[in-house]
Amino acid sequence: MKKILVAGLLAMLAATQAYADEVKVSKAWTRATAPGQDSASVQLTITSKKDATLIGVASGSAQSGEIHSMVMEGDVMKMRALDALPLPAKTPVSLGEDGNHLMLIGLRKPLKAGHKLPFALTVKFADGHTSVIRVLAVIKPLETTAAEGHEHHH
Repeated sequence: MKKILVAGLLAMLAATQAYADEVKVSKAWTRATAPGQDSASVQLTITSKKDATLIGVASGSAQSGEIHSMVMEGDVMKMRALDALPLPAKTPVSLGEDGNHLMLIGLRKPLKAGHKLPFALTVKFADGHTSVIRVLAVIKPLETTAAEGHEHHH
């Protein structure tokens, strides 16, 4: 329990990095939302020192959270919710760049650039125990340049 509390304090101090129970989350960010938009994609990198599985995402700022994959099937991009995402030991897993990402659905209020979005990840380890990592994602402006990457919409 102390590790979770310490991770929460660290997350408040460092907006884009969080640590808990041998799991490091870095580069967490999302975009500001457009008027009427009720979901947001969150991108980040997660590294576990031990084999583990990402099994959940939640935020008080949204009704629900999901782990998503995106795949091209022919000329159609398909998005699917995943029950879990493997986190191989000592291997950074990037959510956002490789098609996998987190979705927060049913946002309770618009996301504003320059603010931070709190959320929590639940990770299950090979020995069966779980850990919750509290993270603050930086909210970037809605506008995107080629240098900043691409954005997809739901």
